Amino acid sequence: MTGKNVFDVNAFLDGRKVGRTHVLIVALLIVTMMVDGYDIFLIGIILPALADGLGVEPEMMTIVFIMQQLGLLFGNFLVGPIADRIGRRVTLLWCLVIFGSLTLVTIYATTIPQLVVLRFIAGIFFSGVIPNVIALVSEIMPTRLRATTVSIAFSGYTGGILIGSSVQAWLLPFGWQAAFVVGGVLPLLLFAVLFFALPESLQYLANNKPSDPRIPRMLKRVDRSLEFDGTETFVMREEKVAKRKLPMIALFQEGRWATTLLLWMGFHMAFIVSNLFGAWKTTVLNEFGGLPFTRIALLMAVQSSAGIIGTLTSGFVMDRFGPTRVLPVYLACASLATASVMFVDLWGGWIIVAFLVFGYFSNGGLSGINALASISYPSQIRATGISWAHGAGRAGAMIGPALGGAMIARDLGVGPIFVITAIPQMLAAVAVFGIWLRNPSSGAVASKSGSAMQNA
Repeated sequence: MTGKNVFDVNAFLDGRKVGRTHVLIVALLIVTMMVDGYDIFLIGIILPALADGLGVEPEMMTIVFIMQQLGLLFGNFLVGPIADRIGRRVTLLWCLVIFGSLTLVTIYATTIPQLVVLRFIAGIFFSGVIPNVIALVSEIMPTRLRATTVSIAFSGYTGGILIGSSVQAWLLPFGWQAAFVVGGVLPLLLFAVLFFALPESLQYLANNKPSDPRIPRMLKRVDRSLEFDGTETFVMREEKVAKRKLPMIALFQEGRWATTLLLWMGFHMAFIVSNLFGAWKTTVLNEFGGLPFTRIALLMAVQSSAGIIGTLTSGFVMDRFGPTRVLPVYLACASLATASVMFVDLWGGWIIVAFLVFGYFSNGGLSGINALASISYPSQIRATGISWAHGAGRAGAMIGPALGGAMIARDLGVGPIFVITAIPQMLAAVAVFGIWLRNPSSGAVASKSGSAMQNA
């Protein structure tokens, strides 16, 4: 208590140790990220079989990737402000139901235009998962552990891609439609679980519905020793943001404009790389590198496994050494590992090392930049800030598949394609480094950087 009958929710959460409730919520959200990662990258993973099933060349599927990313882009600009207004939980649940249903319907697609429409609409609702998961994790955990737990939750996204990579081995013999059946059923089952098990963000409720009876119930879940008499006023003691009809305006006010723009650049460049590779890496290694799918599956498994480790550990490293000190190193190392593919034998041992290093630093950097976004804004505009940063990323995600398709059409070869792809990842490192240059205090540990980043 900070005063008579006044309960500071933020101070309470920051003063608590991690308990069973924290672990349950994070575990549920990890699974949610796995489902989202599986579905978003599904087409790229099964591209050769899907193109063959529709009777088209793989290059003709570029429009499907672009339109899915366009749907994700539109969704990111819409979902964040909606979640800040009506709540993270309800927004997340609706997104799961709708994109799960649309993924199931995709099994009936027989032409590229049909696939384009379905993936565009699904993309709008895919976009609601990551920002709301990150906001929910950020707003239940103590500030000192926020980057660590966000990166742990984000590991589910990488895990979903790893699960999807195994689709070639055990689902494709039943036809490409089987992959979409799994991708549709999983979010619908998850919705049923989350409906009963996932609570709303305490910080959101304290800011928007301070008399909501769910607040004391949730607080008691976190600490069973608490007692309330019904006269408490629940508050959030943090930097206050003026309520506006357009909450995204607050992203540029009170000194936030530079951090916002540099975050957008970092997301934009990092997403170019992740989505270019997500769409075309298998095709490039198979058609230009001459690698069989068994060899490609090995490289993908190495990359994804290293990526999970990088994702799980990047938040801890950020909390220990500071986010804007760590992220430029991660993103620059990922860029160098990408470029190194030009100089190694695709059948030798060094290619495995290159994919291992790329997986660790690329996924660690991607999860880290999400954690950075989560500590850059106060809770009143957190979902908007994360979602609009992802919108900037999705604009890059549209460029990635188009750039990959253009390089494939020009027969550039494996080496040049990987070198060109390394450039935007290095620019992402430069953008985060720019945040540090403008405000060196943003390189402090996360427990101290929350307020510093809000004023960067």
